[in-house]
Amino acid sequence: MYAIFEDGSHQYRVAVGDKIVVDFRDGEPDSPLAFEKVLLVSGEGDARIGAPTVSGAKVEAKIVRQFKDKKIVIQKFRRRKNHRKRTGHRQPLTAIEITGITG
Repeated sequence: MYAIFEDGSHQYRVAVGDKIVVDFRDGEPDSPLAFEKVLLVSGEGDARIGAPTVSGAKVEAKIVRQFKDKKIVIQKFRRRKNHRKRTGHRQPLTAIEITGITG
Protein backbone atom coordinates (compact mmCIF):
# COMPACT_ATOMS: atom_id res chain seq x y z
CA MET A 1 0.00 0.00 0.00
CA TYR A 2 1.30 3.46 -0.87
CA ALA A 3 0.07 7.04 -0.92
CA ILE A 4 0.94 10.33 -2.55
CA PHE A 5 0.61 13.38 -0.33
CA GLU A 6 1.40 17.06 -0.66
CA ASP A 7 3.41 19.09 1.84
CA GLY A 8 4.17 22.69 0.98
CA SER A 9 4.81 22.71 -2.74
CA HIS A 10 6.22 19.16 -2.86
CA GLN A 11 4.54 15.82 -3.50
CA TYR A 12 5.85 12.61 -1.96
CA ARG A 13 5.13 8.94 -2.79
CA VAL A 14 5.42 6.93 0.43
CA ALA A 15 4.69 3.52 1.92
CA VAL A 16 4.69 2.44 5.56
CA GLY A 17 8.25 2.32 6.88
CA ASP A 18 9.70 4.83 4.39
CA LYS A 19 12.04 7.53 5.67
CA ILE A 20 11.93 10.87 3.82
CA VAL A 21 13.13 14.44 4.32
CA VAL A 22 10.58 17.28 4.31
CA ASP A 23 10.73 21.00 5.01
CA PHE A 24 11.16 21.98 8.66
CA ARG A 25 8.31 21.07 11.01
CA ASP A 26 8.21 21.99 14.70
CA GLY A 27 8.51 19.07 17.08
CA GLU A 28 10.86 16.85 19.02
CA PRO A 29 12.15 13.48 17.80
CA ASP A 30 9.53 10.68 18.14
CA SER A 31 6.64 13.18 18.15
CA PRO A 32 3.80 12.36 15.71
CA LEU A 33 2.88 14.22 12.51
CA ALA A 34 -0.17 13.89 10.26
CA PHE A 35 -0.52 14.93 6.62
CA GLU A 36 -4.12 15.57 5.54
CA LYS A 37 -3.59 16.55 1.86
CA VAL A 38 -3.52 13.03 0.43
CA LEU A 39 -3.81 13.01 -3.36
CA LEU A 40 -3.82 9.23 -4.02
CA VAL A 41 -4.13 6.05 -1.98
CA SER A 42 -3.35 2.72 -3.63
CA GLY A 43 -3.86 -0.65 -1.98
CA GLU A 44 -4.33 -4.19 -3.19
CA GLY A 45 -4.89 -3.43 -6.88
CA ASP A 46 -7.32 -0.53 -6.52
CA ALA A 47 -6.41 3.15 -6.30
CA ARG A 48 -8.45 6.03 -4.87
CA ILE A 49 -7.65 9.27 -6.65
CA GLY A 50 -8.71 12.53 -5.06
CA ALA A 51 -10.29 15.50 -6.75
CA PRO A 52 -8.18 17.32 -5.48
CA THR A 53 -7.74 15.26 -2.27
CA VAL A 54 -9.01 11.91 -1.01
CA SER A 55 -11.60 12.56 1.70
CA GLY A 56 -10.85 10.87 5.01
CA ALA A 57 -7.35 9.80 4.02
CA LYS A 58 -4.37 10.59 6.21
CA VAL A 59 -0.64 9.83 6.24
CA GLU A 60 0.78 9.47 9.75
CA ALA A 61 4.47 9.85 10.53
CA LYS A 62 6.91 10.42 13.36
CA ILE A 63 9.85 12.80 13.47
CA VAL A 64 13.22 11.05 13.34
CA ARG A 65 15.54 14.09 13.53
CA GLN A 66 15.86 17.82 12.86
CA PHE A 67 18.90 18.99 10.92
CA LYS A 68 20.30 21.60 8.56
CA ASP A 69 21.06 20.93 4.90
CA LYS A 70 24.42 21.47 3.21
CA LYS A 71 25.46 25.11 2.95
CA ILE A 72 24.56 26.93 -0.26
CA VAL A 73 26.97 29.74 -1.18
CA ILE A 74 25.54 32.86 -2.83
CA GLN A 75 28.07 35.07 -4.57
CA LYS A 76 27.33 38.46 -6.13
CA PHE A 77 29.88 40.14 -8.34
CA ARG A 78 29.89 43.41 -10.32
CA ARG A 79 32.70 43.63 -12.81
CA ARG A 80 34.93 46.69 -12.76
CA LYS A 81 33.15 48.09 -9.67
CA ASN A 82 35.24 46.40 -6.94
CA HIS A 83 32.03 44.88 -5.60
CA ARG A 84 32.04 41.32 -4.28
CA LYS A 85 29.51 39.95 -1.83
CA ARG A 86 29.48 36.38 -0.53
CA THR A 87 26.79 34.97 1.75
CA GLY A 88 25.52 31.51 2.64
CA HIS A 89 22.35 29.73 3.65
CA ARG A 90 21.57 26.42 5.40
CA GLN A 91 17.98 25.22 5.03
CA PRO A 92 16.47 23.59 8.14
CA LEU A 93 14.94 20.18 7.36
CA THR A 94 13.07 17.40 9.16
CA ALA A 95 13.59 13.67 8.62
CA ILE A 96 10.40 11.65 9.14
CA GLU A 97 9.39 7.99 9.11
CA ILE A 98 5.96 6.96 7.80
CA THR A 99 4.07 4.95 10.44
CA GLY A 100 0.62 4.55 8.89
CA ILE A 101 -1.65 5.26 5.92
CA THR A 102 -5.40 5.43 6.46
CA GLY A 103 -7.96 6.00 3.79
